[in-house]
Amino acid sequence: MSGPMSRRALFGRRTAKAAPAGHRPPWSSSAFDAACDSCGDCIKACPEAILAGDAAGRPVLVLDRGGCTFCGACDVACQPREGRSAAIDRAALAEGARALPLLAELGGACISIQGVSCRLCGDPCDPRAIRFRPMVGGRVLPEISAETCTGCGVCVSACPVGAIRMAPWSRA
Repeated sequence: MSGPMSRRALFGRRTAKAAPAGHRPPWSSSAFDAACDSCGDCIKACPEAILAGDAAGRPVLVLDRGGCTFCGACDVACQPREGRSAAIDRAALAEGARALPLLAELGGACISIQGVSCRLCGDPCDPRAIRFRPMVGGRVLPEISAETCTGCGVCVSACPVGAIRMAPWSRA
């Protein structure tokens, strides 16, 4: 018999899915698709188990499993092969570039916006990129700071209703 069910498991939205499609791992090169040979070494090396193979077997982030800690295990595991450069290369990241060029975006399904007290997305956010602005009536409005969000995606797995997604980040 298993132990008590966590809130995340109770309210989570786990369903069987086809091969994931999504964002590439941190430090992915601009020529990722050409450089990646689908070996799976980075997927096996990820201690957070947030990498999975897409339809072509190349790694993508599956952030409903958790967030990226930027530990570098995927970078270490990704080695150049047969005349190809490494698909994941921390050393090649341009000065000032983000390891994950992603930004959390809040959707209308957010239960906090709808008046239910919830701050689950902000709790695990280490850089405190998600703040909660008090509103009339005791509600709080989550706000995501583009300046401090690292794109790690930990908020995606923390949200009990799937109201957060990761979108491409730009310096607009």
